[in-house]
Amino acid sequence: MEKPIRVRILGREFALRVAEEHEQTTREIAALVDERMQAFKDAHPEQPEMTAAIITALALAEENRVLQDEHAQRCAELEAQLDRWSDRLGQALPEPSAPTQS
Repeated sequence: MEKPIRVRILGREFALRVAEEHEQTTREIAALVDERMQAFKDAHPEQPEMTAAIITALALAEENRVLQDEHAQRCAELEAQLDRWSDRLGQALPEPSAPTQS
């Protein structure tokens, strides 16, 4: 069931509807976005909020992409390692014998 919540980003309140089990995560994400946008605004007070929003979105998207790429690389490495272990295990175990017929 969805639940209405309010989050504050750059001093503006936004009404959202989220699944109850995602409320805390949504609040944490909103706090992160607010923190990052505020940091940009502090560093570049002459820039409009829209610029802060776009630059923050691009930075977060880039970080997400880097993490996705790292995750994919790690998964590929783990798969290769599992394949090597599976091969070694297959070589170490005797072949199963065929069932005998009576």
